[in-house]
Amino acid sequence: MKKIALFLIGCCLMIALPAQASVELKDLEVAVRALGFTNNPPTGKLNIGIVYSPNVSSSVQEAENLQKLLGGGLQVGNLFLKPIMIKINEADNADVGLFFLTQGVGIDGRKLLPASNKKPIVCITTDISQVIAGACVLGVKSHPKVEILVNRAAAAKSGTKFATAFNMMITEY
Repeated sequence: MKKIALFLIGCCLMIALPAQASVELKDLEVAVRALGFTNNPPTGKLNIGIVYSPNVSSSVQEAENLQKLLGGGLQVGNLFLKPIMIKINEADNADVGLFFLTQGVGIDGRKLLPASNKKPIVCITTDISQVIAGACVLGVKSHPKVEILVNRAAAAKSGTKFATAFNMMITEY
């Protein structure tokens, strides 16, 4: 009886606690392929800045996981991505051609805007709230189905223009 009670408590806790979604390789591949629909798609070798908030443990953990996942780099089409971890308050000086903003940074996500708009560098994320807030241009979700979200204002500020045909495949904010 005690084992059954413990099992039921464990099941209830699993249902009650939200699952922490982490970025997957497919998310990044979808985002990079979406960049192929821009007016000036990136090619060759490109440093991708994995931007995280050092004060948010889930953000740090996701950055570390993504760094491990990418290892020495990732080839997607004709683009080779080399990962570099970047603290959000150091993004202005980052030598990257693309930003990936981790989940959980909250309002700190807006700290990335000056760096993204100055260079200009596209910001991608799986944290859809950051796309809606305008901190990132492109948001992707690969589960349960592929979704691509674009913040039109953030895209304009970063100088990113997407092909007309691409607009039929995305949700815009």
